[in-house]
Amino acid sequence: MKVRIAGLAWLALAACAQGGHGPQTMTEIHQTHDWQYGMGDDLAAALERDFARRARQQGRAATLAELQAAGYACSYGEGHEDYPEPAAVCTRSFARRACQMDWEVSLTSDPAQPDSVDWTDTAFRRDCVGTADDWPEPITSEIDSQRAPAAPPDAS
Repeated sequence: MKVRIAGLAWLALAACAQGGHGPQTMTEIHQTHDWQYGMGDDLAAALERDFARRARQQGRAATLAELQAAGYACSYGEGHEDYPEPAAVCTRSFARRACQMDWEVSLTSDPAQPDSVDWTDTAFRRDCVGTADDWPEPITSEIDSQRAPAAPPDAS
């Protein structure tokens, strides 16, 4: 019995030493969750929690590099003498036959602490065939009819 308890304690310490619980990269965040069928509220909360944790652990530059490695495209605000590291907004989209999924993450750094992460924000949206699985709200779009929009008439 003592050996089991000691073993469990060792495993818990090892997990803490390796950065704690949860996905360790943005790619793992995407692989850990069922974005197409999962409950939207739970997915949005997990994205917010896991992204904020990762960003604050590793800092601005490493977070932006990790986002780009995970397929995000980032755009940046304008730098200013009071805010030399501009805000970043990064997006990623992925489509399956039944759903189009979009992720957006944003971060800013503390001007007094270069390469820090001061603030994060996230958004997750899902547009599926029909509107029952759309999130955060029903979206009426071309995917609902399972066909592309008609081509515009020839102008000749």
